[in-house]
Amino acid sequence: MALDQAHLSTLLQREVVFFAECESTQIEARKLAQDNAPSGTLVVTDSQRAGKGRLGRNWHGRTGQNLAFSLILRPPLSPQQAPMLCLATAVGLAQALDLRIKWPNDLLDEEGRKVCGILAEMEAQPSYVEYAIIGVGINVNQTTFPEELPNPGSLAMLRGEQDRSNVLREVVFAVERWCAELSGGTASVLGAWRQRAAHLGQRVRVGSVNGIARDVREDGALMIDTGEGLEAILTGDVEMLS
Repeated sequence: MALDQAHLSTLLQREVVFFAECESTQIEARKLAQDNAPSGTLVVTDSQRAGKGRLGRNWHGRTGQNLAFSLILRPPLSPQQAPMLCLATAVGLAQALDLRIKWPNDLLDEEGRKVCGILAEMEAQPSYVEYAIIGVGINVNQTTFPEELPNPGSLAMLRGEQDRSNVLREVVFAVERWCAELSGGTASVLGAWRQRAAHLGQRVRVGSVNGIARDVREDGALMIDTGEGLEAILTGDVEMLS
């Protein structure tokens, strides 16, 4: 079923800005945020010419089969607390889609295939966050992928073809609910994140750091036991080791 702006706005109970095609929902959402768009404003597209992933990577998605969206939030958080938005988003997505979380921003199925990715960006003053933009890409109905993509998966590969509008509604409400939890502290988000984590207690490598993934810290850092102590990792890609 094709995505439709009027239907999405009614279904999600807010203004939804829809593009049949755009460069990136993150770029469009940033323009809206700079023009004082309210928290909860959602930008959705059927096709991105330059979809953004972490570390400058591109996000691949086939037109009309997947979901790419960016959610504007204006959370009552300090810049130091803002990294927790990515963890809260991962919890919401993992619960809504029944997936596992791979630190810091990937959602995997039980076979370890990547179904969903997150990109969180923000604009902040020294004492508060002006706005955050949560970008999400979900492989929904695509079942074939470019060969160069490492181990991709989709919801359709797990459960058959999905109604993208309904998937969008479920995940946006779940993400907002868990991000709002942060206003009362981090304990509930961290607890839920640990329950859905794909790699805690397993041997991993992040860059040159090799050890057992033990926990995630309140600033979002992954804590790895190297055998000589705990090392906090703030950015990087987790490689699961046997």
